[in-house]
Amino acid sequence: MYRFFIFLLVLALAVWIGVKITFDPGYVLVTWHQFSLEMPLWLLILILIVGFILIYYLIRFFKYLLTLPKQWHESLNKRRLQKTIAFEDQHLFSSIYQKPQNWHHILEILPQLENKTWISKVQIQKLRQESYEGLLSEEKYTYNLSTLEEIWSNLSPKLKKDPLLLNFYIQALIRLHEDTKAELLIIKQLKKQWFGPLVSTYSLIKSTNPTRQFAIAEKWLKKHPDDSYLLLSLGRLCRQRKLWGKAKDYLEKSLIYDSSNPEIYLELGKLFENLEEPLQALVWFKKGLIRNYAHSNWAFGKIY
Repeated sequence: MYRFFIFLLVLALAVWIGVKITFDPGYVLVTWHQFSLEMPLWLLILILIVGFILIYYLIRFFKYLLTLPKQWHESLNKRRLQKTIAFEDQHLFSSIYQKPQNWHHILEILPQLENKTWISKVQIQKLRQESYEGLLSEEKYTYNLSTLEEIWSNLSPKLKKDPLLLNFYIQALIRLHEDTKAELLIIKQLKKQWFGPLVSTYSLIKSTNPTRQFAIAEKWLKKHPDDSYLLLSLGRLCRQRKLWGKAKDYLEKSLIYDSSNPEIYLELGKLFENLEEPLQALVWFKKGLIRNYAHSNWAFGKIY
């Protein structure tokens, strides 16, 4: 609407000027020595306007020509920068998903990913957690206690509260024969928050007081009678104490509540080895391998 009014105003002004020129066109006389030039006033005004426009655009054109080398250099530098960034991004991407994964290196490059648009903050947080899971669960990274404690100390308070990471940490402590510390941590954590895999890890501990350890697990059963991990843990403890019948009952019941856990099949295989029934043991070990393969493929697909 605003432009329409401007157009009407310009049109009215043009009509008014046209009428004035028709009644009194006026003239301009230019003399120089013996030379003289006479023309209508409106023609001179038109020449001046057109000349001004031409000079204006000529000046702009020459300025553009002068800036061309600078623009070319800027464009060249921009393309070089884009290629460098693309190469860096490709390197970062390959570093994250290379096999086998270097968890230390991934943790080192995570700060560089903060400003990248091709990866979200949620994915960065997930990568950080997966990296610490890898560090804590793989023996090559936790070959001694000082290395393990250094990794654990680098975790944020929030990550230290994650039950899965805590479970990996405790399993590493058990591998390094820090069973007493592992037992205290599990009991303390399970009082705060019940977590099945941590209950299963409890039976891997070589306790200084096995009777007390078994009694604590049986006490948990009163509150969690249908927990597959607890039944697995009790089955393992019974097998270690050579309570073959109870071990079989606990493990078979654990299988009812969770038939996908390969650890249960492994324990049943070990149980039948203890019972000197190698063929039956082989059947359970084979089932465990099948479940373990299926579980690994599912986890891989979930992450990637």
